[in-house]
Amino acid sequence: MGTGNVHKLEALGLIVGPVLALLFFLLEPGGILIDPVEPGDAVGGITALASNSALAHASSLLVPLSLLLMLFGLVGISRVTSGEQMSGGLSRLGILCMTIGGAGWILSAGLTHVLAETVMESDLALQQAIAVYRVDSGLTIISSMVVSAGVLAFSLGVSAMSPGGVGRTVALVVSAVSAIALITLIIGHTGPNPDMIRVARACYFPWAAWIAYLGVRFLKGSDLPQTAGN
Repeated sequence: MGTGNVHKLEALGLIVGPVLALLFFLLEPGGILIDPVEPGDAVGGITALASNSALAHASSLLVPLSLLLMLFGLVGISRVTSGEQMSGGLSRLGILCMTIGGAGWILSAGLTHVLAETVMESDLALQQAIAVYRVDSGLTIISSMVVSAGVLAFSLGVSAMSPGGVGRTVALVVSAVSAIALITLIIGHTGPNPDMIRVARACYFPWAAWIAYLGVRFLKGSDLPQTAGN
């Protein structure tokens, strides 16, 4: 299944990337911790970003950088995964989806920089910002769904390659969490239902922990065949 080792720099990307991305996501104004607003509340979200513009710019710069580190590590896993087995194919498909979804999140962060500069006293500026916010929301919605599907496929592939024990169990748990995230995102954004969206966001925590866990294993010298039990 594997054709080589995941490089230590790639392993570090798997450890540092998702943890930092989650941290700065939590610090984004209008999100979970700083001036939280209901999902879909355009005026509230724009106001939170404009009122905390320095923090909005910082988080929207550091989240993409952190995502790039994580994607670098995932590409390392894809690089050493070969073969025609279903497990390897699922893993590569998952990494592809996570890469596409991560790119969408990065583009969305670029729009956040624009929203953070909104002059709230101007009705024209606010109307223009609402249009940008809607594009931002659309990117975030579809990207989150693609990432959820990607983590689901990737974790199923890893669980199928694993010989058993804790590694397989954790991968299966992450698969279940990813299925929940995908379902709640679909329900939450077609309702809309803010509670479902909050449940989906909570799934980011086990994702980040699991990807970092894989990075730690690779950093300690486990190659993919050993990790996968091949």
